[in-house]
Amino acid sequence: MTERVTHQDRSDLDLQGADPLNKLISFRTGDPLHFCLEVNPPRGIDHDGVVARLKGKLGGVSFINVTDSALARMKAAALPFASVLKRELGVEPLVNVSCRDRNVIALQADLLGASMLGIRSVVALTGDALSVGDMPAAKGVFEVNSVGLLGIISSLCRGEDLAQNALKGSPVITPGVVVNPNARNISAELRRLEKKKNAGARYALTQPVFDLPLARTFLEQAIQIVELPILVGVMPIRSGKAGLAMNAVPGIKLPDELVKECQDIGEGDFSARSIERAMTICEGIRGLVAGFHVVSGPAPTLGLELVSLLVKQFGISQ
Repeated sequence: MTERVTHQDRSDLDLQGADPLNKLISFRTGDPLHFCLEVNPPRGIDHDGVVARLKGKLGGVSFINVTDSALARMKAAALPFASVLKRELGVEPLVNVSCRDRNVIALQADLLGASMLGIRSVVALTGDALSVGDMPAAKGVFEVNSVGLLGIISSLCRGEDLAQNALKGSPVITPGVVVNPNARNISAELRRLEKKKNAGARYALTQPVFDLPLARTFLEQAIQIVELPILVGVMPIRSGKAGLAMNAVPGIKLPDELVKECQDIGEGDFSARSIERAMTICEGIRGLVAGFHVVSGPAPTLGLELVSLLVKQFGISQ
């Protein structure tokens, strides 16, 4: 049985300088790489299966990234679920917070509540369009975007809300953001990332990449322009059919040769080939990143397999 990490244990880690969050935001080339695994909350309150799948299997994993009703499909609230996972697994959560479903009052309230629950880092997202989800008639809020959310975080951490009321106790929140190397206009995407950095972002996660030359080009430019620690997303694909479906998701692009492979294999197993490809990409960019972010998507067991291989191949012992 894996030993539970208490808040006292976590504080001790901070004092010893072993806190992965502080190591991430101060990352320099040559430092040990970080590894992050995406975890999706359940659609319901039964989370035992998620905990059982992960418990004792996250050795070497620095972070879990908890999604916030990704692709506009309702799941249990990310912030309290992340607190449960932190308590049960002892791994630092990077928690997505979407502007799609909350106005600025709710965003402030949720961030304060999350801090009370031990959440120290959130990933500021504008949010996926409702049209891609399973409730397209729902009403989106979008009162602010990710840059606006970063401003809210900054205000709360200074000790005041957006109405300039003093807070009775201020949160300490390390904000991250998302960037997309698959964007058609890389220069514009990097300008947006620079704007997010100027608004307070301390690190970035990328959308999953499937193209090594594209990833290298993006990261080489990002290093010159933005200088922000980046965890590059990689994603395993269970079948050819799943790969084609993923290629249709906004923000994700498979290169033509990979699309052809997916078409050829159809519903056949593509797991080993996709993991091999992800490992090759990571080998080709390891000197340009702060680490790797495994996007599990609909294949959580496969995501766990991939992050374990990455830790073994590129972890601190290497």
